[in-house]
Formats: sequence, C-alpha cells, structure tokens
Amino acid sequence: MTTDYDKYLQLTDRERILIYDIEVYKEDAFVVFMNLDGSIHKIYHNDFEGINNEVEKATLVGYNNYWYDDKIVTGMLNGLNTYHLKRLNDDLIVRQQKKSISAYIHSLDCFQQLDVSKPSLKRVEANKGVSIEETPVDFTIDRKLTEEEYQEALRYCIYDVEQTRQIFFDRFDDYFLIKKMLLEMKPSLPKTAYRWNTTTLVANILLDKPFVKWSSIRVPENLLEIVPHEVREMWETKEKGNITIRKYDNDIVYGFGGLHGAHNSKKKFKNVVLLDVASLYPSIMVKYNILGPATQILKSMLDERLRIKHDPNMQARQLALKLAINSVYGLLKQEHSMLFNPKASTSVCSIGQCLLTDLMERLAPTVTLLNINTDGVAFVPHTDDWKRVWKEWEEEHDFALEPEYYDTFIQKDVNGYIALEQGGKVKTKGGDVNLYHKDSWTKPNVTRICDIAIVDYLLYDKDIIETLVENLDKPHLYQYVLQAGGTYDGTYDDDLNDYQKVNRVFATKTGDLCLYKKKGDSLNKFPNAPSKMFIWNGETKDIENFGKIVDLNHYYDLIKTKLERWE
Repeated sequence: MTTDYDKYLQLTDRERILIYDIEVYKEDAFVVFMNLDGSIHKIYHNDFEGINNEVEKATLVGYNNYWYDDKIVTGMLNGLNTYHLKRLNDDLIVRQQKKSISAYIHSLDCFQQLDVSKPSLKRVEANKGVSIEETPVDFTIDRKLTEEEYQEALRYCIYDVEQTRQIFFDRFDDYFLIKKMLLEMKPSLPKTAYRWNTTTLVANILLDKPFVKWSSIRVPENLLEIVPHEVREMWETKEKGNITIRKYDNDIVYGFGGLHGAHNSKKKFKNVVLLDVASLYPSIMVKYNILGPATQILKSMLDERLRIKHDPNMQARQLALKLAINSVYGLLKQEHSMLFNPKASTSVCSIGQCLLTDLMERLAPTVTLLNINTDGVAFVPHTDDWKRVWKEWEEEHDFALEPEYYDTFIQKDVNGYIALEQGGKVKTKGGDVNLYHKDSWTKPNVTRICDIAIVDYLLYDKDIIETLVENLDKPHLYQYVLQAGGTYDGTYDDDLNDYQKVNRVFATKTGDLCLYKKKGDSLNKFPNAPSKMFIWNGETKDIENFGKIVDLNHYYDLIKTKLERWE
C-alpha cells in the first residue's frame, strides 16, 4: 500500500483496510479481499482456512455488509462448509432471519445512511454511469460451478469490490471521518459503537438514559400570542394537521413541520432578499433549555463549531459538529431514539413558527413577501426599512439573521425554486431542478437533462431543443434507471423475457422494446418511463451514435410537461 492511502488508516487501529464482497452458490462460495490501491489482497474459494488472519488484522469495508457479508464471514470463521454457507445465505436473503456477527470482525459499511431510498450497489453504479451488467451465472444453479462459470462469477465480484472501493473513497470525508469524530466526542461509548449510525451516536453523546417525555408543549406565552388563536389551539390539542392563512398575497401554512408559504399569483421576482435564521432549531433548543441537562452539551457544540467554522485545519471536526447539531431536532421525533420526545419536538417547531411569523409581520408593510420556509423569509424590498426590522428582530429575540441576495428568484412552490445570486451562482431546490449542477450517485440520477433544460430555459430563456442537442455527447444525462421493487417478480418485456434487476434505458425512436415490473400475471409500467426503450447496461461513455438512437421528442415533451408546473 502506498503512502497515498495512509490517511484512510486513521479510521482504525488495525494493520490495514480491506474492501471485500462475497458470492454464495449451492456448492461454491468465495470472498474477494482488495487492498486500498485496487490490487487483489487474497481470494478464498471454498477453503476458508486462514481467513481469520485477514479478519483479525484488518478493518473490512463492504456494501450492505452489516446485513449480509459480515454474517457470512462469521460463518466462514466458524468453519462452515459450502453447504452450510448456502443455508446461512438463504436464512438471510430468503427467510430474513437475524444472525450474529463475530466479535473478531471490525468493519465499515458503505451502504449505511447512504440515502433514504436505500439504493442497491447496482443502483449506485447506474447513477454513476458505469457498467451495471450482472453476472450471467445464475445463483440458483443446482450443482458445482464449472471452472469457466466460477471465473465469470469471480470477475463480476471483483468489479463490485472495485466499485465499493470507489464509494468508500467518496464517503471518507463526509461520512466515515465524521463518524470517527463523533465517536471521539464521548470515549465512554461501547466498543461496538463504531457500527451505529450517526443519529444513534448523537443521541448517546447527549444522553446517558432516555429523555423524559413531556405531557404538553412548552412555548412562551408571549410567542404564542403572535400566531392566530386557531393555530395555537391546534398545537396544544393535536399531534398533526395544518391550518392555512391567506395573508399578504401568500398562502401561509402552519403545522407540525415548520412555517411554509409562497406568493399565490406571481412566480418570478427580481432583486430578492432572503433573511435566514442561523441554526434556528438548535438555537431554540439552547435558548429555551429544551434538552434539560443535555442542553449545555448542545450549546458547547454550537459554540465550538462557530469558533472553528473557518479554520481549514478543523474542517472534519466542524462537519462532525454540524451533523451532530443538525441531527438533534429530528431525533426528538424518532420513536426508537433516546431523544424521542414528541411534545418537545412540537415546542421547538412551534417556537420557530412564532419567531418567523413575527419577522414576516414586521417586514410585510414595506416588502412583497414571496417565500416563507421554516427558517427564512424571502421578499422584494420596496424601501430600506427591512434593514431596521432585521436589527430590531435580532435584538428582541436574540437570534441571528443571515442575508442572501438574488438578482432573480423563480419559484414553482415553497419547496421548488431557482435563484440567481448576485455573483452569478445558481441555487436550485426541488425535484424538477435538484440535479442542475451535478450528477447524484446517491439519489436516483435519472433524466438530469430535464433539470438542466428547465433551469436554463426559465433563467436564461435558452431554447429547450438547443440544450437537448448540445448535450448528446453525455448520454448519462438522458438515462432512466429501472428497478422493480421487492414485491415484484422481476423485470420483463412484452414477450415475458426476463431481464436484470436493475436496467439503464433511454427513450428511442425505433423498435418496440418496453420493460415492465411483473407481478403474477400482470405487467406494470414503470412510472414516467418511455414506451420505446434502448437498453444499455454497460458504461454510458461507450454508447456509439447516441444521437441516432435517442428520441429527443420524448425528453422535449417531458420537459414541457414539467414546465407547466412553473407557469
């Protein structure tokens, strides 16, 4: 291993880090261990004598290994033969049984907290535009693999290990290193705490025992007087719901998830100011002692983060503190968290809505309000009076407001907008435009060309066809990634030919191939997918003559349909 990879070893006190993956067939099982530099460390096939030397000396890194691979390795350590490993495999996958993990195993999971959609490795590979071809060696083969079949299955396994290695590098700074920093905040945590997700770590950093649940909300009377009486009554007597107030040409929604509002007639605005409350929910929890004895710990985190925020040598710790601070409010609503306290959560959210209402009411006489969203108010000022309101509100409530300035602000709704900052930077939010700036390999990365075309059309009046044509050298922008969920039998075409679990397709002008999700005798369409499909599960950069294959009219119509929501 070269010194280029030394930084990754700070995650562990073991000799090395090995990336790994396992494949199990009826009479064949093998595990591939890869070094951080991409070289093969060792491959075990059916004979697992000595595998303990790898496990006890290394930190293992896999993809979804906390659920599967670590448990199969445990079986290997316990001396299971291929027959019993296959039974263990079926216990995990088919029978969904819980199995233990050997205490000798120290591992990290690239799948952990990757995204709420819980993407499979193939889905991530598809998002990245790389090959998603699956092994042609059927896992249901009822015999020992031939040497040719074994080599083919091994080749695909090595490919997946390499992809896992890349994901590990991608997640090192913004996940694994942050987890290490969180662990260091409380050395008394159990040795196995490194396997916990970050939210569990944060709860255990703040508390040693579960939070005592409140029986009612705790919001200062002077703040409750700011909001309409029916809103106060809702918070005090209900656990869910919302109330909409039409005021200042905005539909303003009060509820249990923050204040939301958007102008009910205009969509496009010039010279916009956004006043955003800095760290609103964490600051509320500190000021109003929401966490009891743990409040002081949260305050120390906030103070330290503010102190080191711009120190380039402290970025890992700053990010760890940021994650911890921003996790606390959500943990108040998580039933299985030690911080679970629904009334405390409602109290924090209600206080925030009261504060934002006061800011909105003070600004309204001399501005055009256009967007109110949880912790900020966006508006077009008519005079400089907003600057006085800004300072008076800060002094009265003891919270900090941070301004942002936009030359242009275009919104579909409160959670969907395109904003052009004064310096020329474009800010986007919402499902129609989120992928404007870059590909996403963690979230579904489909038809990104639509996001680009929508933003460029609305912001710069750029012709949609021009955008579609000039990006034909980037096929991945046009991809759909189709995956039938676990409740379906698989992916099939009209002739009931079976396909991979995950497939990359493009709208095409020729042929009549279309893939469906099969359930019993029923074929179900994939939502929004084209009716004529070109399948390409290799790397997108290898597609030739893409311009002759793709049906640009399909994407044009899709973009026009989405644009209707912005008009």
